[in-house]
Amino acid sequence: MSTGRREIRFEAEVIRFDAPGGWHGAFLTEEATAEARFFGRANALGTIAVEVQIGASTARTCLFPDSRRKSYLLPLKAALRKREALVAGRWISVILTLCD
Repeated sequence: MSTGRREIRFEAEVIRFDAPGGWHGAFLTEEATAEARFFGRANALGTIAVEVQIGASTARTCLFPDSRRKSYLLPLKAALRKREALVAGRWISVILTLCD
């Protein structure tokens, strides 16, 4: 049965940012960014609520706009990184479901 929810699939490299706390994330590809802009409902800050699936794990988060890259950043929380052994430099397959 279809739920009418839109999925976006892409592959991306895990990046570690030079910031306190060791933030990690991945940038959406050009195609995934175009889909997120078209189907997503950004809030006042420009973020889009999503459910992310990486490997066997799912989590709810938000995509953050990055105007410099003309993309969105998908933050990768510590619990998700630990469950899926995600480290900087690793390529991951991502399934995003845009939340209602």
